[in-house]
Amino acid sequence: MGFVIYDLETTGLKKRFDQILQFAAVRTDENLEVLEQVQFEGRLRPHILPSPGALHVTGAHYADLIDPLRPSHDAMVGSIHETIVRWTPSMFIGFNSISYDDEVLRQAFYESLRPPIFATNMNGNSRGDLLKLARVVGTLRPDVLRTVRDESGRRVFRLADLAQANGVDPGRSHTAAADVATTLALCRLIAAEAPILWSSFMRFSNKAEVLNFIAEHDAFAAFEFKKGIQDVHPVTAIGFKPTEPNVRYCLDLTANLSALRRMTPAELVIEVAREDGPILRMKANCSPILAELWELDQDLLGDFTEADLEATASAVRGDDAFVKRLLAAAVASETVWPKSKYVEFQIYDVFIQDWDVDVCRRFHAAPWNDRLALIDRFQDPRLKKLARRLVYFERPDLLDAALRIRMDQAIQDRLNGREPDAPGRTFAGALQEFDVLEAEVGSIGPLLAAYRAHLQEQLGTPA
Repeated sequence: MGFVIYDLETTGLKKRFDQILQFAAVRTDENLEVLEQVQFEGRLRPHILPSPGALHVTGAHYADLIDPLRPSHDAMVGSIHETIVRWTPSMFIGFNSISYDDEVLRQAFYESLRPPIFATNMNGNSRGDLLKLARVVGTLRPDVLRTVRDESGRRVFRLADLAQANGVDPGRSHTAAADVATTLALCRLIAAEAPILWSSFMRFSNKAEVLNFIAEHDAFAAFEFKKGIQDVHPVTAIGFKPTEPNVRYCLDLTANLSALRRMTPAELVIEVAREDGPILRMKANCSPILAELWELDQDLLGDFTEADLEATASAVRGDDAFVKRLLAAAVASETVWPKSKYVEFQIYDVFIQDWDVDVCRRFHAAPWNDRLALIDRFQDPRLKKLARRLVYFERPDLLDAALRIRMDQAIQDRLNGREPDAPGRTFAGALQEFDVLEAEVGSIGPLLAAYRAHLQEQLGTPA
């Protein structure tokens, strides 16, 4: 099985309310030799306002993003989805992709009615995040992956900085194609110079391998990155989240277990809920980086020996009452998100059922003139709303005039902030982001200034 290295450029960092502007990817063989490459771009949807910071970083021009000659957002998402399906099975690798790019892809597939929305980690596909691997290699093999440090002395793992530190030409950073080329070059470097870590990276991109490893080891090491610091945690798995079996609760074996045993149930919940609390919530389907304790140098284990940690893990796992208390505290400390009235936030409410998957396929196979008649075939109310909105975005001329006016008004209400609790970026919010950006970088160029003038015009405020 080969690899797919991919990257997105987007309108901002709101995973549910920003959109993809560029997608680039290469498919390689198992030796990371390129077999095929693609690039797609899409037009701005009418309810999306780009972050000024995103335009500053990528160099994108607002006028270009709304150019009617640019491919539509739906056409771009369709091309991306078709490519991923065609390249299945592969291991999909990005940089910070599991926490961001992959989520944005799922959101785009969901809102554009293109199941399966989990396309990068089903049907034999697996996922890996080069940022996670880079942090591990930078910790265990600094001779292989060099890093720069910020003013406080912390190592920096930005893609462009890693490229520069390791002799990789980053090209025009923050364009999708250039970032793909940089990611591929760093993958080749690690695969060649740290093959054992590269093999572990590939192994744990597979959820089944993660679960098997956890089941086979009383104690093991998990790599986590918190507060700008790479931490290696010796842990033992104590159970899983009842509503999400992919989440494994792992107890840090270096925690003060005596203190935990003395805590009341309420105190234990508070302790477990802390960001640096004693329990790690590990998602088996998110490519965690794991290792056996004997693989770590002694300095990474601190004052503990491998034998100490193995003995502690055995004692914990043999204490059923203590494990039950820890599990209860872990479950009780989970955040419970209320149901949202906004369709964007409803992406994970339920899986799209087979009937509606078929309607989605028929919807996209039909000419636009025939798609309105298919909307009522959806059983899932989310998909009915998204289908109607998709027609509005792509072919508003097909909608009833009264409905089109209502949808026009709904967008204007949201953009103008007349819907106070509505998520997404408003005209006023985007202008506030301009103030922050200008304070950080100084003066802005004429193209960004033109975008700010547009926002001011929409609000009726003087330039």
